[in-house]
Amino acid sequence: METNNEVRRTPMEYLQTVWRRRVIVLVCTLTSLGLMIAVDTVRPSKYASTAKVSFGTRTLTVTAMGTNLIRLGSTPVRTAAKGILGVGLPSCSIKQEGTTAIVDITCNANDPSLAARAANAWADGYNQVMRSQSVWNALSAAQYIRGLLDAQNATVSSLTSAAASVEKNSVLGRLYSKQLSEAYATLEGLRSQLSSVELASINPRNAISILQLAAPNRQPLSPKPTSDAILAFIAGLALGVGIAVVRETMDDKLRTRTELEALSHGRPAIGLIPSIREWEDRKTPLLISAEQPKSPPAEAFRSLRTSLQFMSLDDPIKTLLITSPAAADGKTTVTSNLAYTIASAGQEVIIVGCDLRKPRIHEFFGVSNDVGFTSVMLGEVDLDDAIIEVPGSAYLKILPAGPIPPNPAELLSGRRAQLIMEQIKERCDIVIIDSPPMLPVSDAQVLAAKADAVILVAAAGISTKRDVARSMELMMQVDAALIGVVLNRAPSSDGYSYYRYGYGYGYGEGYGYGYGYGGSGAYGGSATPVPDNLPMPEPTSTKP
Repeated sequence: METNNEVRRTPMEYLQTVWRRRVIVLVCTLTSLGLMIAVDTVRPSKYASTAKVSFGTRTLTVTAMGTNLIRLGSTPVRTAAKGILGVGLPSCSIKQEGTTAIVDITCNANDPSLAARAANAWADGYNQVMRSQSVWNALSAAQYIRGLLDAQNATVSSLTSAAASVEKNSVLGRLYSKQLSEAYATLEGLRSQLSSVELASINPRNAISILQLAAPNRQPLSPKPTSDAILAFIAGLALGVGIAVVRETMDDKLRTRTELEALSHGRPAIGLIPSIREWEDRKTPLLISAEQPKSPPAEAFRSLRTSLQFMSLDDPIKTLLITSPAAADGKTTVTSNLAYTIASAGQEVIIVGCDLRKPRIHEFFGVSNDVGFTSVMLGEVDLDDAIIEVPGSAYLKILPAGPIPPNPAELLSGRRAQLIMEQIKERCDIVIIDSPPMLPVSDAQVLAAKADAVILVAAAGISTKRDVARSMELMMQVDAALIGVVLNRAPSSDGYSYYRYGYGYGYGEGYGYGYGYGGSGAYGGSATPVPDNLPMPEPTSTKP
């Protein structure tokens, strides 16, 4: 039989997941925050200063501007800046402002003054390198022009000699005179160029103009404790939530009513028993419906009783089996408290202990387990002699499990067990059977097939989804009359948000598939009998 175990989660369920895993979320958040605070405490402060420079007012092409930026960040400029600064150069960056010729030179240092001096030194270093380059270019040009001047002077001398050897007014004389004039003009041009080049080599111009000198900025660039703390908090919270969701996804434990109903093949959750944290470690069985009738768990059992009454209006339930997927799910607690609650309403109830491997139901009522169901099965005592009236209740009786037999499953499946059950049904309004868990042994399947109604009890945070699903399959195999499920240890989000309790008792360990598992098969410890002076309500109806 295929089962659909997928549960579509709502946003509220994700919030519940985070709340259940809040320790993980809190640890991740605080760890991230603490680490960031520690790092910010030991990390030296960084300060940034920016100098603004311009490559001129004229519009530069993308290629020209790119070339200038490469020069500005070159190794020679860095070396020159370091020489101007006199100490090691801190980290610096160069950034063009949009598409303009303006460039920001930003330096970061542990000292605000050093950051400002470094940015200014970088700008000065660029100008120094470019001036040196300009001087070298000018000197090279001057040397070249001097060579041209020497050659031109020789040309002038040659033309002067040639013009003197001919008639001035002759055709040849006039030609020499024209060439001589042109030679003198070229000579003057070269002299003018030489003068300009020599002047440039003596007084080179800056390649960039400094629009704004860098000034010390006393506001640290890093660390920024407030913003760092916010980022660390968000990162830690996100990590914690992520881990919580992943662990919840991988966790097979049953948590909520929604998950239980999704596994129950359409059966409703007819009872939600809240958690009672103060008593989780209590070993003595607790009949809370009797000892604390006004407590939230007692009210939950009354609500469960009401649900059963409505479900049995048209088809009265005579035998009700209560079981669970595994040990420690709290089905015996539900059995005893539900039986007491039904009896308190004036119905005659007989609890039958059919957990023949680890019987415990008798401990909740402070009665002996020396004689019980197995004793009647073996013919050692009469049924009426084995049934015990619960002290303090006029309508509640119990037939304990009795001595543990070597073959529980065979006894429960036999004809005699069925006959005894029929006799018990004649003596009360409803028989509530305390059954073993479904999974460790086959006893519960045998009993479920014969009961008028079956309730499966699962414990939030203890039962696994796999066990619940398997229990459902086993009951389907024997066509059990499963009428609903009960969630024990129900979280506050499932209906008890204003109570802060912690409740639920189960079997413990020790179940097996044969006789002898779990030692003696009985729980030790003293019993808590129901007080004799508990007030009992007047019966609302009487049997004919």
